[in-house]
Amino acid sequence: MENKIEEKVLGLALKNSDSAEVIYEEGESRSISFENNKLKSVHTKSIRGIGLRVIRDGKIGFSSTTDFRKPEQVVLNAIESAKFGQAAKFEFQSQNQFQDIKLFDEKVTNYPIEKGIQIGKDTIAKALSHNPNYECGVSIGKSVGESRLINSNSLDISTQFTSFGIGIDILLVKDKGLLWTGEGESSAKLVEDLDKHTTKALHDLKLAEREVEITTGSYPVVFTSKAIGTLLTTFEIGCNGKLVQKGASPLTGKLGQKIIDERINIYDDSTIDYADGSYICDGEGVHAQRTPIFESGVLKNYIYDLQTAGMMNAKSTGNGTRSFASQPSPGNSNVIIEPGEMKFEDMIKDMKRGILVDQVLGGGQSNVLAGEFSVNIDLGYLVENGEIIGRVKDCMIAGNVFEVFNNIIAIGDKADWHGSLKVPPFYFRSVKVAGNKG
Repeated sequence: MENKIEEKVLGLALKNSDSAEVIYEEGESRSISFENNKLKSVHTKSIRGIGLRVIRDGKIGFSSTTDFRKPEQVVLNAIESAKFGQAAKFEFQSQNQFQDIKLFDEKVTNYPIEKGIQIGKDTIAKALSHNPNYECGVSIGKSVGESRLINSNSLDISTQFTSFGIGIDILLVKDKGLLWTGEGESSAKLVEDLDKHTTKALHDLKLAEREVEITTGSYPVVFTSKAIGTLLTTFEIGCNGKLVQKGASPLTGKLGQKIIDERINIYDDSTIDYADGSYICDGEGVHAQRTPIFESGVLKNYIYDLQTAGMMNAKSTGNGTRSFASQPSPGNSNVIIEPGEMKFEDMIKDMKRGILVDQVLGGGQSNVLAGEFSVNIDLGYLVENGEIIGRVKDCMIAGNVFEVFNNIIAIGDKADWHGSLKVPPFYFRSVKVAGNKG
């Protein structure tokens, strides 16, 4: 029987290198999308490729291709690039005991994407029944794929995976600007309840009908679980082993120190069944694991791939993220923040006068590494005496994440998934807001 392409490439590579690793990936994605209330596209995309990493004379070489007709060429390119490669600070992984993590749902494979066309039409009809001036976008997409990672150290691991995503966004063009909201979810398993997200979007737009003015100042601020991800970027980047190794992270040399409020526990966890960022092993064959990043506000770990860990005299945390077309580098899997004790509704009721932030626009003129943020409030509300009064528009919110995460009133008692983030809402004591009142 003829060898598979990945086996052929590995065999050829070992004739000219000390050790080698091949990753093979194939997948197909299908999606439908509506824009401006109309069906815009039904799209299918397929990909198949291999990536080869070699260690030759102590240096790393890499190449990748989607053209399987000339396996010799991909080997030649990898060997050639090793001349200029980094000195290898690791050895390829050996076969391991891998946890059984659910990444594949047969229902996704069998889901006829055309079914989404009717769902999209019904969803838009529901939105337009509330306001015929709404411009709606709906997206429904699925992908199915498999990968195989083999190396010269007897590692051979194959994975099948699925993903599914649904989303709705609604835009209202008004005399004085735009009002936009978007809701959705994604998972490795089938998610079909778009109606839940539509109802939430319509509810938010209703709350935003009245526009209110606020003066510039410091306010108590609640960030919903949808919006809080913007503020977490500094911690995600700061804990990345590559930036720590380069000395560019603000968290360099701070392991074991208390950095943020002691009520905050943050984990990187690739072991959660059906979660967006989960895997059986990372892109180098290191088994999936749950790594504490912050526990009780104390910095516990940085995240590493094999090479970065080797350079830092540390151990890989199983965070070597990659596609077949790239070398591994440290990257988060699922970022989980443990819930606190306060109900979201009680956060709102607790505010005498404050701001609820549900969507933000961009990173502004922020220095993310230093923890600075300055973002436009895309969808936010003024709260007075525990009641949402109306929407605040043309406002900015600014501060330093290290300061605001040490100035918390409460953490929400329920965490929600947003992509590969599972986070609760946060209630901050005081954040600077640039108001819209002249």
